[in-house]
Amino acid sequence: MHDSREDSSAFLSQFGIELAGVFDSQVAHTMMLEQQALRPFQISLNELLKMVLRLENEKEASLGQRMKKDPNVWFYRPMREDLLTYAAQDVMYLPLLHQRLCDQLGDRSGCRVMTRSREYVNYARMNLHLSSPKAAERRGLRLQAMLATQTEAALYFKLNLGAHRQGVVSREEALKNFKDMHYGEIADCWVSAWNTGRNILFLERFEGSFAPDPDFTTGSAGRRRKRRPHGPTD
Repeated sequence: MHDSREDSSAFLSQFGIELAGVFDSQVAHTMMLEQQALRPFQISLNELLKMVLRLENEKEASLGQRMKKDPNVWFYRPMREDLLTYAAQDVMYLPLLHQRLCDQLGDRSGCRVMTRSREYVNYARMNLHLSSPKAAERRGLRLQAMLATQTEAALYFKLNLGAHRQGVVSREEALKNFKDMHYGEIADCWVSAWNTGRNILFLERFEGSFAPDPDFTTGSAGRRRKRRPHGPTD
């Protein structure tokens, strides 16, 4: 898979399915950059295909524009032929990409990448104590955040609260508390504020014993609270 985090979350929240044995090609790319002492970033599948295999999904550009204009294109039935082609090309090169990445990493079996990829799969269990993305808009709320990428001025985190909601750390003093983190690692944080668009939560690192109530992964009474899947209008 490539960047299995949101897929893993959807499988768990909507169907109760937990992924296992995942080789994540985005994780493999991060490991390649780390070997070269370069700053990792979240590479898209199409960019990685171009870089490693000199291939690409030929429908990426045209379909990307259409999805921006109409986020519901995947809901219409019967599904259009170009959508089926796009979906097929999105996975058909993954086995060859897996082989080439293993060769470049010197990890013939892919075990090292699969071990690191567990962090991406475990993303699905983050913040299940929150019933909806809006529930995170509370100052002082404790939650977990996975480091995704960074710039010179800020760190950006995935929160498992919908693909379009992210955590940001930009205050200079706050950034010092995250300097030991690597990409894909999860930090215990608390919410200090959010932007007017409500798609960004500003975070501070939580220091001390982290024991939220109810439990982060099971919800109240020891049972995982199923979060309603979020559609395009949420």
